[in-house]
Amino acid sequence: MTQRMIATVLACFACSAASGQGSGQPPSFEVASVKPGGDIFSTRPDRAGGRIGWTTQLAYLIGYAYRLDFSRVDGPNLGAVYSLEAIFDPTSTDDQIRLMVQSLLTDRFRMRSHRVTTVADGYALSIAKKGLKIKEAKAGDDPPPMPEWVRDASPALRAESFISATLPEVGVIQILGRRVSMSQLAETLQRSTRTPVWDRTGLSGNYYFAFRYAQDPSADSAGDEPVLETALRESLGLELQKQKGPLETLVIDYIGAPSEN
Repeated sequence: MTQRMIATVLACFACSAASGQGSGQPPSFEVASVKPGGDIFSTRPDRAGGRIGWTTQLAYLIGYAYRLDFSRVDGPNLGAVYSLEAIFDPTSTDDQIRLMVQSLLTDRFRMRSHRVTTVADGYALSIAKKGLKIKEAKAGDDPPPMPEWVRDASPALRAESFISATLPEVGVIQILGRRVSMSQLAETLQRSTRTPVWDRTGLSGNYYFAFRYAQDPSADSAGDEPVLETALRESLGLELQKQKGPLETLVIDYIGAPSEN
């Protein structure tokens, strides 16, 4: 093989490696800045278009990357707070963005980990006997209006894809989902109830939904809000059934300070 041919092959290999095509490498952010944060942090990222900004503890960042509740991440330095600012392709899916965070943790924090799975008591999220009451979000469809109890109903918020669980008043939890999956709903219910919840709906699409429920039905502060099981069945056509299932924990073997931006 001539030197010119060798140079051409090496150049093509370098281009392929740089783009990640055919190399099996997970996606990564186009640009990412990681800096030490302060005492104030949030538990969910702020995403808009092709940007993400998030000041949070490592436990939440790792949990987001691997679709685990922060309580199921075990290891050193998980309370450290960092501010992440990153840019990515605006068409990236939620799964792709989580993979980008995984790449960031591996490349910048040099994180090494392993998984441990046990069997635990929890709930299976499934379709109720009377059928599903929400429709799958289709491309090009106009989003449904926000519920009356949403204070910020700006056009930007109406178009965003997210799920949130908030406590607007003592004893009441409200959950709002905009073009999100059933697995995301199961994750949110798990955080709200502090009990494992597994998605057993068999639904692969994204949905809009909104409902409120009483955190403690016996408390006076609950008012007229239904219990969680009733709210799910009447508003979404879903139900929770007691079940044993796998509970996965991510054990961090090593995680260091992030490398320079």
